[in-house]
Amino acid sequence: MTNKLLNALISRESTPAKVGPRIEAVREALGMTKADFADSLEYDRSSLTKVEKGTMGLDIAVGERISAIYGVGLDFIYRGDLSDLPSDLRPNVVQELARLRKTL
Repeated sequence: MTNKLLNALISRESTPAKVGPRIEAVREALGMTKADFADSLEYDRSSLTKVEKGTMGLDIAVGERISAIYGVGLDFIYRGDLSDLPSDLRPNVVQELARLRKTL
């Protein structure tokens, strides 16, 4: 993918509406259900749904748990920096973000 396309796909904003799809893309790339992902983070399932929809912000403590457990850096979660994703997860996350963008 070209840098221009990636920049269009990944907004550098840290608003809930931008962070939510990133979290959903990571979860989908990991092949996890919302329930499994939330449980792995010891996070309320309904809160995860709200975060993924962009109606609620992601608490930094939850972002740090995602980072610690799955290796997803905070710069990706909150800023969309693809270089802060594990290299083996990056292609799947980009693919999920593209899919999500089409549905939004």
